[in-house]
Amino acid sequence: MRLQPGQTLGPYRIVSLVGAGGMGEVYRARDDRLGRDVAVKVITGAADEEQQARFEREARATAALSHPNIVTIFDVGTHEGRPYLVTELLEGQSLREVLAGGKPLEMSRAVGLGLQLARGIAAAHAVHIVHRDLKPDNLFVTRSGTLKILDFGLAKLRPETNRATDTTRFATDEGSVVGTAAYMAPEQLRGEPLDARADIFAIGATLFEMVSGAGPFRRPSVVETMAAVLHDPPATLPAHLVPGGLARVIQRCLAKDPADRFQNASDLAFALESFSDEREKPAAPEPRAAQAGVSIAVLPFADMSATRDQDWLCDGLADELINALSRVDGLRVAARSSSFLFRSSGTDIQAAGAKLGVATVLEGGVRRVGDRLRITVQLVEVATGYQRWSERFDREVADVFAIQDEIAERVATALRGILTPSERKALRRPETAVECYEYFLRGRQRQHQFQKATLDQAKTMFERAIEIDPNYAPAWAGLADTYSWFFEWWGSREADLEAADRASLRALELAPDLAESHASRGFVLSARREYDAAAREFEEASRLSSNLFEAYYLYGRTAFAAGRIEQSVELFGKAGDVRREDFQTLALMAQSLDMLGRHEEAVIATREGIRRAERQLDLDPNDARALSMGAGMLLRDGQGDRARQWSQRSLEMHPDDQGVLVNAVCFHALTGQKDAAIDLLQKTFARGYGKRDWIMHDPDYDSLRDDPRFQALVAKLK
Repeated sequence: MRLQPGQTLGPYRIVSLVGAGGMGEVYRARDDRLGRDVAVKVITGAADEEQQARFEREARATAALSHPNIVTIFDVGTHEGRPYLVTELLEGQSLREVLAGGKPLEMSRAVGLGLQLARGIAAAHAVHIVHRDLKPDNLFVTRSGTLKILDFGLAKLRPETNRATDTTRFATDEGSVVGTAAYMAPEQLRGEPLDARADIFAIGATLFEMVSGAGPFRRPSVVETMAAVLHDPPATLPAHLVPGGLARVIQRCLAKDPADRFQNASDLAFALESFSDEREKPAAPEPRAAQAGVSIAVLPFADMSATRDQDWLCDGLADELINALSRVDGLRVAARSSSFLFRSSGTDIQAAGAKLGVATVLEGGVRRVGDRLRITVQLVEVATGYQRWSERFDREVADVFAIQDEIAERVATALRGILTPSERKALRRPETAVECYEYFLRGRQRQHQFQKATLDQAKTMFERAIEIDPNYAPAWAGLADTYSWFFEWWGSREADLEAADRASLRALELAPDLAESHASRGFVLSARREYDAAAREFEEASRLSSNLFEAYYLYGRTAFAAGRIEQSVELFGKAGDVRREDFQTLALMAQSLDMLGRHEEAVIATREGIRRAERQLDLDPNDARALSMGAGMLLRDGQGDRARQWSQRSLEMHPDDQGVLVNAVCFHALTGQKDAAIDLLQKTFARGYGKRDWIMHDPDYDSLRDDPRFQALVAKLK
């Protein structure tokens, strides 16, 4: 039964029918809560099992994606047993309508639309989604010229990783055929398991039609078309219309053998860029955000309290949301060290998101009056400035955990798709008394500053939290990490290591299913040089939370200290993938690669590390770690003058920072300034730094090893 104007589906008021197809109807509707028009797709009649499954696949797949070239999903629901899907309302035409009449598009327009298509599909593939039904009917061109990918109803979401070929295959029922024949890859027609390269074929067929006006395998009947796809070469593109280079790109997409096609949509997009009008344009923030895929930055919440004394709560809420969202597979979350640089209430959200290289930004505000708490949040798309979701919570302070859980779940659902019960569980954090949580958040805030004085304060805060609630595992894990950092960087005192050991064991006892408990325990065991036991804890931490940066980073450091250099490359690489703005993992990975003789790979890692360090310094010109580690990478890249400037600047700005001093030692050793290196090494050892196993394997110290002064210093290390 067709819906009538004025009828409501949940909070959506039907305005008019937009279109109808074999499976469903699409209506324009009004969301009076947010004052916007939306599109509502409803299954026609009673949905059978297959229709219901396809509809749910479309909802889940589309919701998992956040990209300017993919239609945005807002909501799902049911009306009188009929499922409906709510998306952004698009104004324009389908690509099929644009191509009506069989006339080729102007070359620049065709390439521009093809480039947008490739970028959108690259974002889908990045989270293991193959569309499987790309064709002009499922592509929409807005009035502004933006291409939007629609109808993920045939998409597959569960990948099976083939480690031998490093490709991702998407499970499908063996022997089944889904899709539209003229745009289906040969392997898809044969009902074989598919991977991302099936979509590459469909993009090629669509590009072919845009530049020529007809499909590459057009035949009188479906059966003949299928036979042509399987056995015949594609039609020849007219040379007077299509440049030879572009024709070769399209022909490569249409190769019968998937191995002969572009292996991913990002490579195809790169190839199309050389034929696009964009090639002459300078780099701008929008492309960076557009390529960010399913990603988010959580900015520190603004303190809206009258007394402006709730900074610990504002930072803590954002920090906890970063940690929670980092547990969601397929969602990349910007690191706290970068996103917290944007704490001004006047921050331009789109500019911040572009600088952070993410597709969406979550910002909020906190107002506390006595035991009452008001938290406002909004999720904003970087490319468009569009507000995807917003909410205001007026609750008791004791409800802070429920608020955090609800925000995390709403954001994860908006970006990643409908969540399973286990995914929802992963978002939730252990609860405790409000006073305990306050001290815990204060401890975390100080721990992140990573100075001797602030770590002392963090220790006190964690201890107070534990006094209030001795069973709060996150506080025990935080205390263990604090003591471990004391041991490694400030004194190597056995008392600190013993305290870290006790705290980590207690955290593990209280919360054996908390990834941080295992990571903290692994950190302690690594400091005790029990490397095999540490490895087991780090592996369990990464199993419990595949996006926990510390598990890979600390495990990589452990592997290096144990002399397992090849393993350290893999682990530093994983850490760098989880936190794509982190430069130190790339610097360490490049060093390990060089030690293995894999020099070309080391150059690539070094240059990516430099790019990340430069980006961090663009955000924070005074970042000591970026300057000092970046100096070493610049030196290895042959940029000696610039390297010296960075190293000198880091020492001038941060003469007492332990990390700066250690990196300066390495820099002087690498540049042949042996005396200066030894002098700085004495200074750093005197302040308590010194991890003997690391220094024994680190090639940066090789030029010092024959010096008796160096040998004497190292002999004193534990």
